[in-house]
Order: sequence, then structure tokens, then C-alpha cells
Amino acid sequence: MHVHLQVHRRSAVAAPQFGSDEWRVEYYRHEFAYLLRSVRRRAGKTVRQIAESGNYSHPHIARSLTGARFPNWKLVRAILDACGVGGDQLRCWLRLWKTVSATQARTHVAERRTWVEIEREWGIRRAALREPDATLQQIQQVASLEQLGRVLKTVSARQGSGSLRRLEELSGVSRSTLHGWYAGQRKPTAERLHQLAVALEMTHAEQIALDQCLARISPLRRRREPERAAACTANNPSIGQQCRLPRDHRGPHHAAVGEPWFDDGVLDGGRRGREAESQPEARPTARVHFGPGW
Repeated sequence: MHVHLQVHRRSAVAAPQFGSDEWRVEYYRHEFAYLLRSVRRRAGKTVRQIAESGNYSHPHIARSLTGARFPNWKLVRAILDACGVGGDQLRCWLRLWKTVSATQARTHVAERRTWVEIEREWGIRRAALREPDATLQQIQQVASLEQLGRVLKTVSARQGSGSLRRLEELSGVSRSTLHGWYAGQRKPTAERLHQLAVALEMTHAEQIALDQCLARISPLRRRREPERAAACTANNPSIGQQCRLPRDHRGPHHAAVGEPWFDDGVLDGGRRGREAESQPEARPTARVHFGPGW
């Protein structure tokens, strides 16, 4: 018990005074480590799995996650990559790391940013980590080829890969195909779109949303061919065939076989009203019939 009291007294003496510059340095380092541990727990990754994924030693990762040391950005990026964090969230993490890094490089110096400014930056950038991923939401709302093209342009600009030649080298998809995708003129296949997503370093969640949006996009609409006019209903009793011309046509009727013919037996156009309706029987007339409606 006497030994434990001695250890407690030593640790109490070594601990920085609350509110001092040394205390603030340790505070931000441990808070940053806590956020990294939260990401690891949500991803279901062990420290050893993260170390193997990023080619780091197990103790090296453990010290960074417990707050014993402040990691450089390369190590933070390896931890986030192993946990599936990327896209817009990766930018938020970079801004937060820069804020904390400014407190770790030195004991607070007056000519640099004040602790009030650092505290304000910390609050804003930590809150940004909890905001939904804007690019992911944009992908989830894609419902047309034009919207898909705009999303691909956004992701390309985010990764600094705006050149189609460069994207062709990274993804293995031809420039003409990429141009059709970006212009909203061609619908990509799931396999080739996945190649581009990997080349653009899209997150796992973004890749899943990208695959799902293909099912929502309808195929390109083709130009509708003009509807063919209905065939004439006139029938030639001599050959037993109907006229093959459109319904509203001028001139004699034509069938696939036989000579053109005119209808006869139509009512005289001069008779109208009840007198025409009471006519018991159609009479031949010399008037040429040009099909129904004429």
C-alpha cells in the first residue's frame, strides 16, 4: 500500500496543471486518439488488423490509439483507410489533424494562433466529422445518366484526377467511354464502373451506393418511330383482299394482288337528311370514291 501511495504522489506531481499550456497539449492529443479509437470500434477492426493492413508494427499503432504519442498524417491516413474512412470524411480528418498538430509541435507560443482560436477550430472540425457525407448523399440521389456524370466529375475533382488520359491509365477504361459517362450519354456496366471507383479511391459505402444507383437509372430512350397509319377498310370482292394503303388516302384502292379498283354502290352525296337515311338500297353512281372520309 505504501508503494501505491508513492506512485500516486509521483504521478500527481508529474501531471500538468489544469488549464496550462502543457495540459492543453495533452488534452488535444488524447481527444484525437479517442476519436480514432471510436472509428476503429465502429469498423470492428483490431489493432493488429490495422497494423497489418498499413504495414506498421502493432505497438506503433497502439501508442497512437491510446494517446501516448501524436501520429503523423501518414499513420492517421493508414488507420482511417483500414477502417474504411475516405471521401469527404477524410478531408474533415485532415483538417482536424492539422488543428491538433499545431498544438503538439511546441508549447504554446503567443505569436502563433491563440488557444481560443484553436479551441474554436477544434469544435467546428470535430462537429464536421458527425455530418453526413455530402458526396455519398449525392450518389444515393442519382436517378439519371446526367446526374451520374456530375457525381463522377465531383469525385474526380476531389481526388485531383480531372484528366481523362490520367483516369484511363488508372482505371483501364478508355477515354471515349469515360467521356460518354461524364457527359451522361452512356450507361456504364457495374464491372467497369467499379474499376473507375477503385481508381478514384472511393470509399466502400460510396462504391455500394454507386452500384445501387445503376439499378435506378433507366436505359437511354430511343426516338419513337412514327406510328403507321391504319390500313383502309375497303375490300375488293373480286380478289378477296383489303386495300393496303393508309386509311386516309386519295385515289383508287390498291391490294397486294390485282388491279386498282374504285368503290361503287355508294350513296349519292346530293341526298342528305332523312331522305338519304330512308333510302332503302344503295344505288350505283358515277362518282369516284377516294376511300372513307372523302
